[in-house]
Amino acid sequence: MKDIIGFEAGKKELKRLLEEAKQKTRAARDEGPDTMQAAVDIATDKLVEFTNLTEPKDESEREAIRELDRMADQAREDISAAESSEIITRIQNRTSQLNQLAKSVKQQTADNKRKAKNLRLIPVRNAIGAVTDTVEAFKAAKNMLSDEDSDEVAVKTKIESVVRAITALENKVREL
Repeated sequence: MKDIIGFEAGKKELKRLLEEAKQKTRAARDEGPDTMQAAVDIATDKLVEFTNLTEPKDESEREAIRELDRMADQAREDISAAESSEIITRIQNRTSQLNQLAKSVKQQTADNKRKAKNLRLIPVRNAIGAVTDTVEAFKAAKNMLSDEDSDEVAVKTKIESVVRAITALENKVREL
């Protein structure tokens, strides 16, 4: 096996190992105690190797990878300690726990993404508020100017150009 990087890869590999252990111990059960012990030894060795090869993709996965490793250790202990008739049931229980962990990690990831998106939007909302205030200030200044003075008419025209540009920018920021 090569390094197992990330929760999704770890989940997939642990699920595969548990299924393989279940199938091989089920097949070995009827072959006699030596064959059964060999199947148990192979399964437990692969689970030990799994825990040596798992690594988080990044810091956010560290705890989930630790949980995968704990599950692999528990499955190894279950397989080693159980009678042949119990092994398959215990593997199925570990598979069920793995599925529950995967759902939990998926939900937490979705929650984290939602929270991160909201955090990124706070500065955008603040910028939109500041731009809106600036536009209103320019409009108020424009309204104070006279339409009869040619210099003030020129300033009003420039203010209208600035307000259009700022409004276009504000609209683009709102799209974020």
